[in-house]
Amino acid sequence: MQKRTMMLSLTLFSFVVLLYCCTSPVYAAVDAPYFTYTSDSKGFVIMTQAAYTPTVQISTINGQKLETPEHVFVDDQDNVYITDSTLSKVFILDPQYRFVKELTNDKFKAIKSTFVTDQFIYVVDTSLNVIFVLDKATHQLLKEIGKPDSPIFQEGYEFSPTHIAVDVRGNIYVRSTGSVNGLIMLNGDGEFVTFFGANPMQTPLLDRLRSFFLTKTQQDKIKKVLPDVPSNIAIDKTGFIYTVTSSVEDNPVKKFNVSGKNYFPDKMVGMFSMESVWVGQHHNVFSVSSDGWIFEYDTNGNLLFLFGGKDFTSSRLGLLNRPVALASNSSDELIVVDQGLKLLQCYRPTEFSNAVHQAMDAYQDGDYDKSKKLWEYTLKYNSLFDNAHVGLGNAYLREGNASGALAEFEYAKHNNGMSEAFWEIRQGWLQNNLGVVFSILLTLILGSYASKWLNRRYGYVSRIGSKLQVVRRVKIIDNLLYMFTFLRHPLDGLYHIKYENRVSRLSSTVIYVLVTILLIVHYEYANPLFVKKQDYFLYTLMIMVGLAVLWMLSNYLICSITDGEGKFRDVYNATAYSISPLIVILPPLILFSRGLTLEQSVFYDLPIQAMILWIAFLMFFMIKDIHNYEAGETVDVIFRSLFTMLVIGLFLFVFYSIGSQFLGFLHDVVTEAGSRWQRK
Repeated sequence: MQKRTMMLSLTLFSFVVLLYCCTSPVYAAVDAPYFTYTSDSKGFVIMTQAAYTPTVQISTINGQKLETPEHVFVDDQDNVYITDSTLSKVFILDPQYRFVKELTNDKFKAIKSTFVTDQFIYVVDTSLNVIFVLDKATHQLLKEIGKPDSPIFQEGYEFSPTHIAVDVRGNIYVRSTGSVNGLIMLNGDGEFVTFFGANPMQTPLLDRLRSFFLTKTQQDKIKKVLPDVPSNIAIDKTGFIYTVTSSVEDNPVKKFNVSGKNYFPDKMVGMFSMESVWVGQHHNVFSVSSDGWIFEYDTNGNLLFLFGGKDFTSSRLGLLNRPVALASNSSDELIVVDQGLKLLQCYRPTEFSNAVHQAMDAYQDGDYDKSKKLWEYTLKYNSLFDNAHVGLGNAYLREGNASGALAEFEYAKHNNGMSEAFWEIRQGWLQNNLGVVFSILLTLILGSYASKWLNRRYGYVSRIGSKLQVVRRVKIIDNLLYMFTFLRHPLDGLYHIKYENRVSRLSSTVIYVLVTILLIVHYEYANPLFVKKQDYFLYTLMIMVGLAVLWMLSNYLICSITDGEGKFRDVYNATAYSISPLIVILPPLILFSRGLTLEQSVFYDLPIQAMILWIAFLMFFMIKDIHNYEAGETVDVIFRSLFTMLVIGLFLFVFYSIGSQFLGFLHDVVTEAGSRWQRK
């Protein structure tokens, strides 16, 4: 939902900008009629410097206007292959986009796409469901690859190729219409090998439940109705296969190895209707949506740049109407096929994007010093460019500057990098101070044994304890220290709270305040690897306090009408002591978390989970014993209390809304009356 809202906002914003551009003579001098975006560490899309600027549009090749351009491919020599299904031709352009040759054949019916290797040109015909293989040098037809002879295809599985990719061994990966099992992998002779890279079924929960009662035939029909079939395919020089799926919003672009494992994150910036995918020269990945947005990702699937937009008015240079394919050459120039406008739109990289690409290459090549300088150079363009901070942190880390790397990763809130940098810092500290650590541990162990021996001989612990009892004569201190007795014997503690008034409202209030302070300290000072920073934390804390008050009020009201024996004072005090595990666990956990990395997150998560279970246990028995219920009655009261909270919350929301409108009305009346009085 967040991504959908983000993309809708971008579209509306770009539309407003476009309307301004069309009416403002000043904007005519600007290179691009769109803004460029990138993603920050929180996954939000923010503006950045222009990464690509539009250059030329090509609508006529060799005197022929493009009718239905379908696909573009750029080979290793930067020759451009343009496919037109209506003309049933493949136009070949040189690196300067000048016409070289057109490929035609009497057998061609509806050419959809091409793939070019060092030796062959593969042409996909969607009308004949055939892949034509031509010699690259002579352009002679060598063979045709049709439906495989495998039994699965002879039994009716559809073979309708639209796009293909060929690896260095000559294996052909086929994107076929309706192939819910993923890509069809063929060997060089066209024999079926296996299915590859299928999308997981995105079945609604209701349909999943219903599927338990359906036959296999009915389940197969549902799968045919709701398939997520890849829309396009690409391959890089190392053999990774890339797919893009237009019917998927989360993780629309995938990067598969030969075993079918996806290396891109499950949550990546994307949108529905992403139509094409292409692998660039820097391990970067491009994709384009039918709405005109062009995405560029790094080798890990992180968004580098997002630009473009829908052409709502006219054929404005740089905006797209219905793009269906894209490719790039060795100069990082982008070529996008716009089927709506029947043309090719070309884009030139800016100095900013060139610096980003060069920094990525230098890091991949192991030249960390050059990479560092290039990332610093990109930060001069945009100091908020998180990808540059992450790249700079990686460069620092590889050259051994873990402290510098940690600072960069912290700025970008890059958890994996922060964890790795901190691990290096911790390892260095331990190597330099291991002797001191062992000496302290040995001293503590020996001191413990010495203390026990001295206590047996002189009994000083009991004497010190008796003197400290003077402190417990102060009632508030005694009530607060009772918290530890309560945690050791909670059932007895609840009895003492209810029937012996063992604690006071003041001590309970102090506990509530301490818990609130500890939550703030935990947020501010716990390891940021485990605590996600939020701009609205105080607002969230206020909501938590409000919910706690609402819970106590709702629970007391429900218990009052269901023969509960507890008073509101008892609920208030017992609830405070039931959440006191926070006071016991959080302080040492905050300190301990500062020395952990992501690999040791279990040592942070387990205490948190244990604390939550402990509090839940205490709260359950608090309701049960304070109000003298049975276990079943306690569960019923809990659900009723939660429902009451919801009702009260809705009432307060309606009251707030009406009150705000009423106050606004009074303000307007007073303002209007004042203005009329002044006019008189």
